[in-house]
Amino acid sequence: MQPDYLKLLAQFEQEFSPISRHQSVTENQLVEANNLLELLGEEIIWHETTPATNPLNKNLPSDLPKELKQALQQQGIKQLYSHQIKALKAVRQGRDIILSTTTSSGKSLSAYIPILEGVMQHDYTALAFYGLRALTSEQGQKVANLIKSIPQSTQPRLAMLTGDTNKEERERLLATNPQIIGATPELIHFALRGVHWSQPWQQFLSKLRYVLIDEAHTFNGVYGANMAALIRRLKLAVDSNGGNSNQLQFIFLSATIGNPVELARRLSSRNRQRNSTKPDRLVWINSSGAATPSRQLIVTKSSHNANPDAARIILFLLQSGQSGICFCNGRQAIKNLWSTLRQEAIQQGYSSIEKQVAIFYSSLTSQRRAEIIQQLELGQIRCIISTSSLEAGIDLPQLDYVIIRGWPGSLQAFRQRLGRAGRVKAGLAVFIPIAQLPLDNYFATHPQLLLGAPSEQVSFSTNYPIDLAKHLMCAAVETGIPVTKLKYYFGKLALTIATALMEQGVIHKSRGLLWAKGFPHKDVNFRGGINSNTVQLIDAEFGEEVESLSAEIAIHEVFPGAIYRTQNLDGQLVTYRSETLELEMGKALLQLITETQLFTIAVNRVDTCIHQELSTPKIVPLLVTTEESNGSTQVPLSIQLSLGWGEISQQVTGYQLLTRSYKLTCLQKKCVNYKEGLNNHIHCPACGKRLRKAELTTVLNEVEFEQPYAIEFSTPVVQISVSESVNRYWQEIVVRTRTQLLQTKQPIPTNYQQLWEYPAQFLVIHSFGHQILAALPLVVLSGMNDVSFRVEKRGIADYVGLFYDQVEGGSGSAEAIFKQLPKLAKVAGELARNCECESGCPKCLIQPGCPDGNKGLLKEMGLLLCDALSLTEA
Repeated sequence: MQPDYLKLLAQFEQEFSPISRHQSVTENQLVEANNLLELLGEEIIWHETTPATNPLNKNLPSDLPKELKQALQQQGIKQLYSHQIKALKAVRQGRDIILSTTTSSGKSLSAYIPILEGVMQHDYTALAFYGLRALTSEQGQKVANLIKSIPQSTQPRLAMLTGDTNKEERERLLATNPQIIGATPELIHFALRGVHWSQPWQQFLSKLRYVLIDEAHTFNGVYGANMAALIRRLKLAVDSNGGNSNQLQFIFLSATIGNPVELARRLSSRNRQRNSTKPDRLVWINSSGAATPSRQLIVTKSSHNANPDAARIILFLLQSGQSGICFCNGRQAIKNLWSTLRQEAIQQGYSSIEKQVAIFYSSLTSQRRAEIIQQLELGQIRCIISTSSLEAGIDLPQLDYVIIRGWPGSLQAFRQRLGRAGRVKAGLAVFIPIAQLPLDNYFATHPQLLLGAPSEQVSFSTNYPIDLAKHLMCAAVETGIPVTKLKYYFGKLALTIATALMEQGVIHKSRGLLWAKGFPHKDVNFRGGINSNTVQLIDAEFGEEVESLSAEIAIHEVFPGAIYRTQNLDGQLVTYRSETLELEMGKALLQLITETQLFTIAVNRVDTCIHQELSTPKIVPLLVTTEESNGSTQVPLSIQLSLGWGEISQQVTGYQLLTRSYKLTCLQKKCVNYKEGLNNHIHCPACGKRLRKAELTTVLNEVEFEQPYAIEFSTPVVQISVSESVNRYWQEIVVRTRTQLLQTKQPIPTNYQQLWEYPAQFLVIHSFGHQILAALPLVVLSGMNDVSFRVEKRGIADYVGLFYDQVEGGSGSAEAIFKQLPKLAKVAGELARNCECESGCPKCLIQPGCPDGNKGLLKEMGLLLCDALSLTEA
């Protein structure tokens, strides 16, 4: 396209700043501001304050056990919120509850008051599930503090068990015959295997009445499916040890989600009884009586300079005497931000930054994580830069602010992060969208959705054959399964699955029970993923463990030659170079090096190989309409759909060695000096814009490994392939659309420029795959991250689409796509057309974690295939 020279000339007529563009920068020219709004100025695109609300309090019930009432009063609790009273009444009536009130509304106390009452009055026991070890310990401490206020003669016995609790301590706690046990799901998963030899466990299960599931919204996808199966096994264990699973009461505590009642029913396997005159056993409590302080939300423009922008805000708030948390999406992101923050602090003359800021992520040792939280409580640390590890559950001190650097992937996660500040006093939240990411850009242009749109739904399948088979094997080892109650405990598919397992000789029948041997528990990857092995990071000089990572993360972060950073106990960022990575040994050897501006980025590749067919490939007809001289005509075309058992190989084939500098530069994207070092200026010599500090990166070297580091897993794969005639039809549509856009003589919208950048076949298949993923939870019980889709090139100009489950052995989603693709296409088409966007957005097209980087996506192109398949469904 020819440049607009007239427009170019007009730019030179605009007045530049009266300050000389060649004036050097001095310290006294740093921006001074009285508040954050003034500091950010024109960078703000959305600013909203949610007003405070008053509490709705109720007096402590007069019929609470006297000892419990006095204990609450000693803890300073003299009244309860209205929703806490509702929860108490419902549990007293023998009902299940799902409590989904706002953050910091006292949900834990809502659960533990009726639990403690039941334990003290009726000698019941209670089992509390916590998804995180840290959450188990933190909540355990809160409950322990309340219990300590109860006279010892009636004091319930508490045991909090995590993977960090050594065997001797665990046995000591169990020997006290605890009445309340808090644990992670994985711990109970393995503990059920030893119930047969454990009198304390048998006694506990025989009296079990309450099952508390905290942070229930986290049980999504494969994690939710495994949790539901574990509860089925728990019911069987209760009945096998003299208890009554039908009298169990489930107490679910959840953040705000789109389908809390459905989630509670799926986890508990308790559906509403049809044609019953009794009230529904499940009570949903979502109206909070807790006070909520005012909360201010600021959304900035999409940032091309996210780390310096976040660092500038953190330093300003620290200098204002405030404490808070900054969330980043990943371990590397928080380390990079910490490095930038340190450099910015040095430039501003801000001392002792290492003592005031800490980084927090899951692979830190439990001791280090606990120290960071304690130092925050004591005011020694005033800012934490964290991954999603601090997103939910753990009660943090009274924080003033939260910074959200980059879209976290869902509204649910965004709102959880938002709720970390402003829990007791007025809070501030700043969202910094990242310009390079489509999801961030979408919410930067639709900020009203951040607080107004409904949260996503949680979904999973409780009847996937492989998952059920694994848990049936576990139950057959633990207690034996009564043949006559297979369906009662494990659902209608259980009989077929058990029969198949008997035919394979891994389960046998004796005295009316199904039994198995061995240790099948190790085959259950509870939270999904593709590899549950861990890699210890060892300091080469001292032989001490630095951290531990999953194998999946290790191949991306500690490959030989990788620069790896972590924060030591003094708050200083220390730098290592990885010398070796031995996945089979679960070990990586790290050499401490001096601080450097060098860093490394893994070069990734995903390979897909289908080994065998799981079903006969099928030809799915397409009905498309072509325009002829005498009118429109329907033309029959088709695609081929195949379902196979495939191997997915996620590989690191090498890495880039880069250097990072922190300089003044121009951030006007269309300027020739964009992200060029301009340290001797205040304004850009080319465009006149004021310069800003930014991270500038340069690639120094690229290394390719002789043998890639790979994580491999087997899972069902659905492949979509098209004929040459279909490809020609799509190409004709693209050419026609290009012509129409050019004829308008208007600037071509940014997203439509992809019509010139990508082949038609890639555009259609890629867009269609994303639209199917967006529609999947509406048709199939599938979590957001259960399925991946990628486009693979075959030959010179031929592409296929591949759907595959992102878990070893699959989750059932790929098979559902194979069986129900026309139905899914119909829903996907409706979803896309009903969406208010023009060319595609996160609701209908853009997907987090896209292997192809969300490039080559256009709503209109995906609809070509959605519509053609929908007609066959009709």
